[in-house]
Amino acid sequence: MYKPFESFFKDKFGVTIQEDPILQSYRELVPEKKWEELANKVIPLKEKNFFWEPSPKKPYFYSEEPWPPRNLKVKVWLTSEYIEWHSPEVSKDVLILLREGKFSIKRTLNLRGLFVEEALLALEDFFKEAILHQEKCVLVIHGRGLSSKKEPVLKTLVKNWLRRGPFRRYVLAFTSARPCDGGPGATYVLLSSRPLKRK
Repeated sequence: MYKPFESFFKDKFGVTIQEDPILQSYRELVPEKKWEELANKVIPLKEKNFFWEPSPKKPYFYSEEPWPPRNLKVKVWLTSEYIEWHSPEVSKDVLILLREGKFSIKRTLNLRGLFVEEALLALEDFFKEAILHQEKCVLVIHGRGLSSKKEPVLKTLVKNWLRRGPFRRYVLAFTSARPCDGGPGATYVLLSSRPLKRK
């Protein structure tokens, strides 16, 4: 009987198939005579020139789109956490530039962990220095307020202060920051070097 794997088995494992103890145990379960009887019952195929050819029809799930698909562009400014405001003196193009973080941030204030009174004092000192040094764009980090019971405390405070605080006439615009600068937990503020005529 032809045994094509004898030489391969000996080269690979250093013993013949007959000498291998694991195969010996299998041979006891299935004697070689029974295997030869089974092999003799096999009928060879008459036509051996089979070849496979793909179907000309494309499957229903086939798509020309590249995989993985294009990244989804989420408009952050349409989410509920986003805040934004601009004065009439600021054009929409300038607001978009501020939204995209195109202005260089000259000063940063971190209010996280402060009480409301401490945050108000820190805001006034911060903006006083920024206006004094004629800094165009600043970043205020207030957090998202996820641990607050109702609405975010510091975030709402900053938003209201920028609209109604003592330095409101210097505020040209403000928007929520990009994710790399704090996302909804921080705000870009665009400042004017001189006070605006506002009530």
